[in-house]
Amino acid sequence: MRLRNHLIQLLITTIALNTAVYYKALAASAVAQAVQTVIAVLSISKISDLNFGTAIQGSLPKTVPPGTTENSENASFTVTGEPNRDYAIHLPANGSIKMVTSNGGSSDKEIGVSNFHSFPLGTGMIGPGGTQNLFIGATRNVILRNQVPGDYAGSFTITVVY
Repeated sequence: MRLRNHLIQLLITTIALNTAVYYKALAASAVAQAVQTVIAVLSISKISDLNFGTAIQGSLPKTVPPGTTENSENASFTVTGEPNRDYAIHLPANGSIKMVTSNGGSSDKEIGVSNFHSFPLGTGMIGPGGTQNLFIGATRNVILRNQVPGDYAGSFTITVVY
């Protein structure tokens, strides 16, 4: 009886080992890593405003080119971010910006600004030092013959995106 119990235990152990080997042969595993690269946040700060200067009633449209350096007319910005990384430049849509005086509200108290352009054009690249200058130009619409004299101003937003 003892021999029989011993043989049964041996048989159970053999079956268990063979089953474990069989299932191990059907399984496989691998190890992977989770990785993340963190880059500097992209930011933009104004250096100077877009300045169309002084004009008289009835003046024709005036275009200020973006230029390749800061000057007395173009708007200038510093873009800061991850060195050697491209970013997209988003400009205001045509017809969306108006300079106003005396709270605006009528065509003789508003002057439209359109056709915004940038340098660099469309896409910039952060320099090795982590910055790039961005220059903006646009066209000021015609000034009406009955345009209300005064100082006109209107805000516009330039957006940069990695």
